[in-house]
Amino acid sequence: METEPPESASLEPQRKLSAGKRLFLGTIAGDATLALLFLGLKLLAAGNLVPQDLIGVLTIPSLLLVPVASGLMAAYLWRTLTPRLGTCALQSLWMTLIAVLGAYVCLGEGAVCLVIGSPVIYLGIFAGTALGRTWFKKDGSNMQLCIVPLVAMLGGSEMATRTDQQAVVVDEILIHASPAKVWPHILAFPDIPAKPDYWIFQIGLPYPMSTTNGGNFVGADRQCIFSDGIVLKEKIAELVPEKKLTFDIVEQPTHPEAYGHITLHRGRFELRDNGDGTTTLIGSSWYTLHVRPLFYFDWWTRDMTRAVHLRVMEHVRQLSEA
Repeated sequence: METEPPESASLEPQRKLSAGKRLFLGTIAGDATLALLFLGLKLLAAGNLVPQDLIGVLTIPSLLLVPVASGLMAAYLWRTLTPRLGTCALQSLWMTLIAVLGAYVCLGEGAVCLVIGSPVIYLGIFAGTALGRTWFKKDGSNMQLCIVPLVAMLGGSEMATRTDQQAVVVDEILIHASPAKVWPHILAFPDIPAKPDYWIFQIGLPYPMSTTNGGNFVGADRQCIFSDGIVLKEKIAELVPEKKLTFDIVEQPTHPEAYGHITLHRGRFELRDNGDGTTTLIGSSWYTLHVRPLFYFDWWTRDMTRAVHLRVMEHVRQLSEA
């Protein structure tokens, strides 16, 4: 006589398939939430539906709170599975990879921005899934889902109340030449022949190649030419021969790695005569960063700015000592 297989045995494959589908559905829904929040804010800005002074902060939303909302949405759909933290961590990684690929293909985000931003996106998504794992219980009410729009609102509040502050990066090198020999190469210099050794330059960040000078007087135009055909237009604001050259940035770079993320204000070269035939060359750059969390992205910005400084100043040193 034939016997029916145990109920648990017959349902086990269905349960596994159902769990896999639910994990997949949560992953896609979480990434869809992430995309809609980002695209919604960009559309508001593009359609002039917000005041002009808020457009910048709305188009560059917080890279921490928005992914948390994405993770919470995924966790809500996983609530019947009671996933372990390891599962949440793995699925959050998949969500991050899908989001980064989508941003690269559909939004044209640069590789450098995505490499730098992906750890923050991952941490935000994982934080959301871990929080949702505890918050959304099997026996919980659907009212708990209100935490998702709540986190999204917190993200919007953070963007609306943030205060951008100007920062400065200062670097210096020693040149075995007098200020008189260094000064001409500060005003303008030919193409830098050295290949960039900074790894972020190698994956797509534009790097300085040469500088042109329209005159040695206040108000004269300058151009700093970067790789990829990027031209940074400048105007001399202060000029003290053999001592100081200060220039304002009059046109922001349009490269996707920088556009909208940062405002460049001013640059300066100072020459300090050491009295022994050597000169200390000091390079300074002023900027305002528009992405959050500020402490994380400012660390990267300072590191990249120093790489730009040192590439230019090392070239000036070689020309001056030749």
